[in-house]
Amino acid sequence: MTNAQPNAPITAASLVARYGGTASRKDVKGATIAGQVSDLYIVGGQVFCGRTDGAYTPQAIGGLVSMECGLPLHISHTRAFSDVEQAKPKPAPANDNKKSAKHEAAPFPGVVSSGEFVADFTPPDYHIDGVAQAAFIYSLTGMTGAGKTAVLLCLTYCTALGKRLGDREVRKGRVIYSAGENPVDVRMRWLAMAHELQFDPTDIDVHFIAGTYSIPDSISKIEEAAKGLGGVDLVIVDTSAAYFQGSDENSNVEMGNHARDMRRLTELPGKPCVFVAAHPVKNASADNLLPKGGGSFLNEIDGNLTLARAEGGARMHWQGKHRGPDFEPIHFEVRTVTAPALVDTKGKSIPTVMARALTTRDARQAADTARKDEDEVLLQIERDGKQSLADMAGALGWQDKEGAPDKRRVSYATEKLKKEKLALFARRKWTLTAVGQEAATEVRQQRHLRSNIASMVARSAARDDD
Repeated sequence: MTNAQPNAPITAASLVARYGGTASRKDVKGATIAGQVSDLYIVGGQVFCGRTDGAYTPQAIGGLVSMECGLPLHISHTRAFSDVEQAKPKPAPANDNKKSAKHEAAPFPGVVSSGEFVADFTPPDYHIDGVAQAAFIYSLTGMTGAGKTAVLLCLTYCTALGKRLGDREVRKGRVIYSAGENPVDVRMRWLAMAHELQFDPTDIDVHFIAGTYSIPDSISKIEEAAKGLGGVDLVIVDTSAAYFQGSDENSNVEMGNHARDMRRLTELPGKPCVFVAAHPVKNASADNLLPKGGGSFLNEIDGNLTLARAEGGARMHWQGKHRGPDFEPIHFEVRTVTAPALVDTKGKSIPTVMARALTTRDARQAADTARKDEDEVLLQIERDGKQSLADMAGALGWQDKEGAPDKRRVSYATEKLKKEKLALFARRKWTLTAVGQEAATEVRQQRHLRSNIASMVARSAARDDD
């Protein structure tokens, strides 16, 4: 090891800046070196340690500080140098399966044959078939408004009643839902889902924790509750930010610790699958939905599932990390719903949203419908771009459940046209771009062709009847 070159004469203040503690003229009390609280003093431009509280000797601590600060070694430091090198902690290989950054030394496992090695294979126990495994922890990362809570409540319902999530089987079992970010909103959504899906919210194996708390400080209480219930199969944490106990969500170290704290939930009785709703990094796009905390957070979980807005709902896939095989995206319909129990103090209905997982066939049909809607709105803009969304909905005969013009349906179409640069909105009217005009011409041609084919088929059928 070589000494660093000093930039300036050593002072108590510079030692405090580097190691913490409290400075007097040439002494530092309570500095932290190599994990030990130590008292330092300066004599003749050299640093010595008067007291320390750990395994390293004062001479070893003095030698460490001198080397790190680029100072000449005193003879006492030189004698302790070999002890310092032997006592310094060696970095352990990274292993994101560990629950703590401090790894205990494990005994040598021995050399085994190929047959013995493969004999220990344990088949994966999936909670969501092909997507999420029991005793694993996953983040569900999405922008605000993407539908994270709606999708997690959908998964909660599917788990409690053993329903399929679209095309995929879901392990039936008990759920604990930790509603920390907005328990009032979760309560409203759950009531609406019970009405829409016809289940009794007072007689379903789902259990809620309303409000925030410290997961590491409360883990024994959660474990006791889970044991009293007879084990748990799914745990939802809504959201990661609501239960974060650190001071800076952008700190990789703190977020890594936070992820390790939440991983302990996978060890509850029943070895549940754990889902954590997470916010993405700042200025994230749909193709960069990684949770806050960067690699430190990602290394401590088993997969980062993502949720992005799509036509009429949301699309779940994964980015960054996923233990297991790739899977086809899961599509959700997200729609506004009401329920008789959801009214304000004046008796007015309170709308909320719920998600429904789509099968592959449903997703294709939804995509076809969305494309047809875009074509219809494209032609409406070509006809009269000054129309409002309500006017276009009325002209197309689109109505919502209350019989009013379905402006939301038109809005989805216009947003897609805008995103694909087929139309733009300026000076209070819609205008087709050059590409949009070409697309409108193509739509009319395709419709004309389909009409001609239909007429030919009808005439042929009529001749056959004759």
